[in-house]
Amino acid sequence: MYRKVFRNGIPNKGVSMPKTSVIATGDAILTQRLSSNPEADFLDLVEVIRRADVAITNVEMVFPGRGRMASTTMHGIPLGADPEVLNEFEWLGIDIYGMAQNHASDYGVGGLVSSIEALEARGFTYAGVGRTLREARAPRYFNAPGCRVAFIAAGSSNSRLCLAADPSVGDVGRPGIAPIRLQKTHFIRKERFAELREMMAEAGVNVSATGTTAPGIHFPYPDKGVYDPPPPGGFAVEGVNFAPADHSRIQTDALERDVQALVDSVSEASRQADLVFVGLHCHEGLQGRWNTDVAAEFLQPLAHRLVDAGAHAIFGHGPHMLRGVEIYAGRPICYSLGNFIFNVETFSAFPVEVYEQQGMPLNASAADLFDVVNGYGKQPLFWESVLARFTFENGKLADSEFLPITLNREAPRSRRGSPQLASVEDGARILARLDELSKPYGAGVELVRDGGRYVGKLVSREIA
Repeated sequence: MYRKVFRNGIPNKGVSMPKTSVIATGDAILTQRLSSNPEADFLDLVEVIRRADVAITNVEMVFPGRGRMASTTMHGIPLGADPEVLNEFEWLGIDIYGMAQNHASDYGVGGLVSSIEALEARGFTYAGVGRTLREARAPRYFNAPGCRVAFIAAGSSNSRLCLAADPSVGDVGRPGIAPIRLQKTHFIRKERFAELREMMAEAGVNVSATGTTAPGIHFPYPDKGVYDPPPPGGFAVEGVNFAPADHSRIQTDALERDVQALVDSVSEASRQADLVFVGLHCHEGLQGRWNTDVAAEFLQPLAHRLVDAGAHAIFGHGPHMLRGVEIYAGRPICYSLGNFIFNVETFSAFPVEVYEQQGMPLNASAADLFDVVNGYGKQPLFWESVLARFTFENGKLADSEFLPITLNREAPRSRRGSPQLASVEDGARILARLDELSKPYGAGVELVRDGGRYVGKLVSREIA
């Protein structure tokens, strides 16, 4: 009879747990059937996923169903597909679904609720969204062979526009994601800060740190309502802080109350499960940019706190490309696993505002749009990534592997974005790049030949 192995993170003496293999992927944007793909490299990848005791993916889309209605807060290209697409994930062998991402509210609260209902109707284990904030932040559990797994998911990108809310007096809860709200601060050299303030004031910007006419209210614009005041001597403009400093730079910080809520969820899960994993969806990079291969400043401290609270691994995604890997306290942190499935060019339709933004006729089609919006194909890093395969034994990391994959960038639009295990040449190049990205974290990836392919082994290295 199965017994729980851990209590407060400490193995019970005399009780062993079988090895548990975990596959984690990056972002999945799936718009069509994959199960009809006859390619051997794809079917080999499917077999790898199915052999794992636990397979986790992040779904960067929603499933609003019939009568869908795009939200005014849709983020870039709204990503909504038919709920039947979820059956393809089950065919692939996915067990756990992260749903906290910046497209969660593309089709409003109703579209997100429909997505939740579609997941629940299929009995899928999902995390990161809920009908209330408490639900969105809650650990979700999956029973693997001889091991209970907890999964927690949260997202930083666009989080203030799709965050869940708990009920209050007179208000019901609001469906949404578990947020990691961010504060971006532009630090300006002290000798130039006064000049900046004067220029912005001359242009009509409210540069008073007190903000409004109501004493003690610091935010001059509505979207500052959930954030802390700017640093001393600074001011805020449309949700962005400006402050004087010795050197000019941009700094992105996570809101402490959101971080603490995540820490509390991990702590709870560590008392209820044998293994605890966290998915973090964060597009933000250094210097305030999105979709770069180096994460913003807030992400490493956040990941460390979650491991300290009991997480066995952190699986990051968001920027659509690989970021480095770290071993912290003996546990792996993947700062981004890139894309897993990227059928972004085969959505069936978009709301008319999307075509309007591109200066296209309002009766244009999705095919017309991607004749104009073709930047995805021009970024090769969007079309290659890895699967992370970790093995845990008695709560400790026993083995770490990265399986390089490619997403058919050169294929026609109709088939582009479907994953397959990489060739020897592509695999060596992808893993070498992951190794280079991991050096600043004191980690590396060693290439090991496995039959006709390469896999990467996670190792510790000295920071240069």
